[in-house]
Amino acid sequence: MRALQLLLGIGVSALCVWLSMKDVRFGEVLTALRGANALGFVLVMLVTLGGFALRALRWRYFIQAGRPLSMDSLFSATMIGFMANNVLPFRLGEFVRPWALARRERLSKTTLLATVVVERAVDMLTLLGIFGISMIVHPVAENSDAGRLLQWGARLLVVLCVGLTLFVVAVERNRRLAQAVVHGLTRPLPIHAREKVGHMLERFIEGLGLFRDLRRLTVVFGLSFAMFLCFALALGVSLWSLDIALPWYAGLVMLVITAIGIMVPAAPGYIGTLNIACTAGLALFGVGKAQSVPFSWFYFFSQWLPITAVGLIYLNREGLSLRSLGQARQGDVT
Repeated sequence: MRALQLLLGIGVSALCVWLSMKDVRFGEVLTALRGANALGFVLVMLVTLGGFALRALRWRYFIQAGRPLSMDSLFSATMIGFMANNVLPFRLGEFVRPWALARRERLSKTTLLATVVVERAVDMLTLLGIFGISMIVHPVAENSDAGRLLQWGARLLVVLCVGLTLFVVAVERNRRLAQAVVHGLTRPLPIHAREKVGHMLERFIEGLGLFRDLRRLTVVFGLSFAMFLCFALALGVSLWSLDIALPWYAGLVMLVITAIGIMVPAAPGYIGTLNIACTAGLALFGVGKAQSVPFSWFYFFSQWLPITAVGLIYLNREGLSLRSLGQARQGDVT
């Protein structure tokens, strides 16, 4: 099953790369990339890392550890997790990130994994807000490729966001109901397995405490908008680096489209899906493939390189290896 999933992701990426590169000459793409502003490339990488620093800072507000967690620990785990998404299949980074922080700070991996689920719900709510703003400033016709992508992605965002939010609120507000459901599902299991699942549920619920604290929730959404604005700025600087002159809000529109694009299962690093999302997004502004394809690769590498490099540096500093990250799917830490 996992082999089939991997093949499917690689196949989707290969198809998306082919579709995005179709009708353009490879030599022309290389020429455009060589002519790109090198300072802009560096700036995009720095802004991207700034966005991930905000993500790490925001994560602190999801976690109730009973003691302050250092930014060094939070940023290290964040970068290791997203690096894993760039180089390993199955989006393993979603498990690696809480595992890395749990390992360093001696916390429950299950509790931290719950915070990642809540974080995704907040991400989707924030993106929906940005999506609404981008649609006000630049309405999209449904008869274009990007328009259809946006409409499909927006519906998916709404469904996932509402579903995740209802799930975490229901579990956090009604522990007895959650425990009863788990008890019913695990009844056929041996006693030891039932006890382990019950323990995991308690740890998971601990990670949902954000919804009880309005002040923390407000700070989290403030940091969420700031983080996504960093990524929108990175897109804007990428456009500037390739001399693609578009309105100021182009970065917001492109942010929403690329966020929707990378939801599709793909090979590590979102290669292909990110590229085709970039070309579809720029088509909204009348930018042809001669410019949009080089842009897609410029932006892809400006994201992949700093995240992967910094993640590997922290991985080495923690005394870990890529092989050891497979432990992230196994068991709890406490």
